Amino acid sequence: MKKYYCIILLLFICNLAYTQDIIISGKNENRLLSWDDFKGRPDPNSSHDAYTFWNINYGMKGMKLSGDTVKIGSFAVTLSLEDNQSWIKPQKQTDRLLKHEQGHFDIGLICQREVMRQLNSTVFFNNGLQEKIQTLFSSILNKYHLLGQQYDKETDHSKNQQAQDSWNVFFAKELNR
Repeated sequence: MKKYYCIILLLFICNLAYTQDIIISGKNENRLLSWDDFKGRPDPNSSHDAYTFWNINYGMKGMKLSGDTVKIGSFAVTLSLEDNQSWIKPQKQTDRLLKHEQGHFDIGLICQREVMRQLNSTVFFNNGLQEKIQTLFSSILNKYHLLGQQYDKETDHSKNQQAQDSWNVFFAKELNR
């Protein structure tokens, strides 16, 4: 009986979040970033000229038990640019740097798509449902966090134009899939 109460509670919690959004500067829209989206206070100790901070949240809707298997009606994954944590140092606003920072947000967009793809294609069981979802979600986020580090290393934070061009091609290809 306790197991069923937990499932009912989980269903209630999951029904609270069921949108699929891209939030930039508080608005639900998918667009290129502008320097106006960078509202955070620059880190004076950072050697970098700008910083893009994005976050992903997920939710579920419509869970149904079928034996030990849990069928989830839909997942929602929301990508948000955290504009108060994203910043640009004064006098450093260039088109080239903005394109680089867009690449960081593009990594978030690609991550969002992979989270959706993985959640929608995974078979979940009643036993350990939340742990499996959280593990899957965390491993994908870690993968894209590491990709962001690789991006900065290879492009030297936008200073290596040839590497930046290669990454721009990669982003365009991934986002047009």
